[in-house]
Amino acid sequence: MKWYSSILHRILKGIVLFLLPVMVIVFLMKKAVELVRELIEPLRSLLPGKILGIGMLTFLAIAVILLICYFAGWRAEKKNLKSFLPFFEENILVFIPGYSLLKSTANDAIGDSGGDWNPVLVIDENGDRKFGIAVEEHPDGYSTVFFPEPPDAKSGEMKLIHASKLKRLNISASKLVTIVRKYGHGSISLSDNLDAKE
Repeated sequence: MKWYSSILHRILKGIVLFLLPVMVIVFLMKKAVELVRELIEPLRSLLPGKILGIGMLTFLAIAVILLICYFAGWRAEKKNLKSFLPFFEENILVFIPGYSLLKSTANDAIGDSGGDWNPVLVIDENGDRKFGIAVEEHPDGYSTVFFPEPPDAKSGEMKLIHASKLKRLNISASKLVTIVRKYGHGSISLSDNLDAKE
């Protein structure tokens, strides 16, 4: 029965960590487009029928939504919203599967990692090595380390490990996540980094 439970476990994990978030995003985007379409419906007679193969109202609705998202992102950089965003993330967005890791990866992509999530190498008593991401440092010298697992790197194991057993890597969290998603393929590129650190 082990093979059966393993397959079922992977299917459920795929539903929760991949399919569910995608469906939520698609559902919300669809509702947003429908709402904006209703608002700009009076302009239908003034617009051409189609553009780029899609209805002009739908195209314009998507453009309006992207503009709103851009404006929201710009406003989020203002000081009066910075105090609210952490509360919103910690109490609402954190419940979205994989949100924290996706946010860290996105921050790496735009050069705004802030040094909060640091890829590390963990060396145990047997000399075995394991890649992880240090997400928080504690005053007592320990760090919270997340070990992402394939195939999506959104789930994994979390441990408290003393700083003496950690070696920080000169790579971004998004780079490590990419390697994990490939089941470790490409980790050989980290060998020079490891040698330099030891």
